[in-house]
Amino acid sequence: VSTQSTGTCQFDPKPQLDFSITQAKKTINQLIDQKQLGTDYPSNSNTTASESISNATYTTTMSKLEQFSVWWMTTKSNSWTSGFYPSIVWRLYNYTRDSQFLAYARNMTLGLKEQQYNKETHDVGFIIFYTFGLGYLTTGDTSYVPVLSTAAYSLSTRYSNVVGCIRSWNGPNFEVIIDNMMNLELLWWVSMNGGDRNFFAMAANHSDHMIRDCIKPDGSSYHLVVYDPTTGAVLSQSNTPQGYPNGVWARGEAWALYGFTKSYKYARYPRYLDVAKKIASYLISNLPADSIPYWDFKYPPSLPQRDTSAASITASALLELSTYVDSTLQQLYFDTATKILTSLSSAAYRADVSSSDVMLLHGCIGYEMPKDVALSYGDYYFVEALLKYRDMCPTKKVVTVE
Repeated sequence: VSTQSTGTCQFDPKPQLDFSITQAKKTINQLIDQKQLGTDYPSNSNTTASESISNATYTTTMSKLEQFSVWWMTTKSNSWTSGFYPSIVWRLYNYTRDSQFLAYARNMTLGLKEQQYNKETHDVGFIIFYTFGLGYLTTGDTSYVPVLSTAAYSLSTRYSNVVGCIRSWNGPNFEVIIDNMMNLELLWWVSMNGGDRNFFAMAANHSDHMIRDCIKPDGSSYHLVVYDPTTGAVLSQSNTPQGYPNGVWARGEAWALYGFTKSYKYARYPRYLDVAKKIASYLISNLPADSIPYWDFKYPPSLPQRDTSAASITASALLELSTYVDSTLQQLYFDTATKILTSLSSAAYRADVSSSDVMLLHGCIGYEMPKDVALSYGDYYFVEALLKYRDMCPTKKVVTVE
């Protein structure tokens, strides 16, 4: 299937990419000024309620970048979000070929190198593939490849042959969240680029168990599946505090769409494409008029919070998925992604360049976590989607580097 759009390419990504460059440069300059470049990583913006991020499995202390009225809070290298801002810089370097972006991307990536040995989290996939992986794919620097291989091994230690999945959260039971589909790309890529082929089987088994145990018949998803670690039996399927009780968490649904699209990219198993299309159908049919989802597809009227991070992840996933399907679905997915990017680029959701260094406002971490914030992963997938859109609409390929 052609990677170019069959549509009319009515959205121009260049102004938004220029905006992203401006915002990234401001953030990087602040990190440099505070001597935090390569040690601290933008995660989410400040909130009016001064909310903290803390739950049973994740606690972090953040420093602050307070030059603007909306400012980044930063976290250390072991946070699951630490790889997203370096990945923005890698993407912008690839777009602009600005040597400063290259230097900053290398610096921020190097600060994450020790995380290749981290066996305490499934998010080593996010942390390492989005930095060392993008770095290798962008520059061909072969020194990044051993880091990827070591990180894949670290992730593989969380795999259980009994359960057939990679453990997400640490605890007495074997807990797996839909987000973990995103970390499989590290295993897929390493297994297909000279690494251990067992990683391929692990990623495939994990994907198959998520189809069976996490994706509902209508294409919606549970956030959490709990397995008995000794028998592999499913103990429970549920939402978590990130979504609404008995709801459908929007970002979890976006992770599922993106993750199965990537699984199909690497494995080419038709069942992965089929489930990605099923998830896409649920997502598209439940989007509001402006195509920016509420934080949960079954949100209560008292909590009408949007989630721009779910929107940007969905847009990027739909653009990629559109390259694997027939022309009718290709048009639907491309047009939906166009609507999402158009809305995200509007004043309703895009940050004000004069008062912030973030890109997207109105992200939502979860039901019992900070709401209405900027999120580094929301910004990353926004940039990624813009660049995908640009590549699919070659008539709009215009780059200006100041």
